[in-house]
Amino acid sequence: MLLRAARLYYEDGLTQQRIANELGVSRPAVSRLLAQAREEGIVHVTVADPFDARGDVEAQLVETFALRQAVVAVGEGLSGEQLRRRIGLTAAGYLQRTLYDGLRIGIGWGRTLQATIEALDIERLVDIRVLPLIGGLGQLSASFQVNELARRLAEAFDGDWQAFYAPAFVADPQARDALSRHTDARRVMETWDSLDMALIGIGYFAFQRKSSMFFVEYMDESLLQALEEQEAVGDLCGRFFDIHGKQCTPESGVIGISLEQLRALDQVIGVAGGEEKVPAILGALRGGYLDVLITDSVTAQAVLEKHRSET
Repeated sequence: MLLRAARLYYEDGLTQQRIANELGVSRPAVSRLLAQAREEGIVHVTVADPFDARGDVEAQLVETFALRQAVVAVGEGLSGEQLRRRIGLTAAGYLQRTLYDGLRIGIGWGRTLQATIEALDIERLVDIRVLPLIGGLGQLSASFQVNELARRLAEAFDGDWQAFYAPAFVADPQARDALSRHTDARRVMETWDSLDMALIGIGYFAFQRKSSMFFVEYMDESLLQALEEQEAVGDLCGRFFDIHGKQCTPESGVIGISLEQLRALDQVIGVAGGEEKVPAILGALRGGYLDVLITDSVTAQAVLEKHRSET
C-alpha cells in the first residue's frame, strides 16, 4: 500500500484525493501513507530546483515564436503515459488558473488533452461553454471522442456544452457539404470564428502509418500518399501541415475548424509533448497557429534546438 501510494503520487502525479479514490481509503489516510513512505525510506525527495531553467526555456519559446505564453513542465526521465500525465497536470493547472465566467471554449482531441481533463481537480467553478472543433471518429479510443471530451471539460467546471453530430472525415464532397449544412452541425460550426479560446492537441503525421487505429482507417490512400509527398509532419484538428507550418492538401475531407480559423482566434492553447512530436510542434509554432504552448522541458529544448539548426 505504501509503495503503490508513493508511485501514484510521486511518479504519476495524481492528487491525494484521486489516490484515495483509487485505493479506497480517505484522503487523510493517503497523506499518512506518503509521510510513512518517506519515514521508512521508500521515498527520498531531492529538490533540484528546475524552475530557473524552465523559466528560461519558457522565455525563449515566447520570444522565438511570438507566443503569448509558454508553460513548461519538468519532463526529464519521463516518456509515454507518464509524460502525458505530467503535461496534463500542468495544462489542468493552467486552465484552473485562467478560465473565467462567460468563456466560450473550443476543444480538439488527443491523448494529452484527455490526460488534461482527467487531471482536473476543480476547486473553483466557472460558467464556461465548451464546443467541439471537429467531428467524431466512432471506432477510436476515448481520447478522440471529441463530444465526450467537451462534456467532461464543461462538467468539470460546472459549465455547459454542445455536441457536434458529424463525422470527422467524409471523403465524398457532396456528402460532406450536406452534413455541414445540417442545422445541428451548422449551429456549432458558426461559433468557431468567435470563440474566446481553443484547447487543442498536436498530432504527428508519422503516427498515421504506425497505428492501425488512427486516421488511416478514415482517409483515402491517395490522400495519405499526397500528405507524405508534401512532407506533412503534424495536424491540428485533422488539418495537416509541414515543418514550416504550411498547410498540406487543404481539402482533406475534414469536417472541423480550419487552420486559418485557428490562427485568427485570440487564444489557441496547444498541449503536447514527447520527442516524436518535436517536428509537429515546431510546424505548429512556425505556422502561427498557437498563442500558448504547454509542453515539457525536454520537448521544449528539442523544439528550440531544431528550429535554430534549421535557421
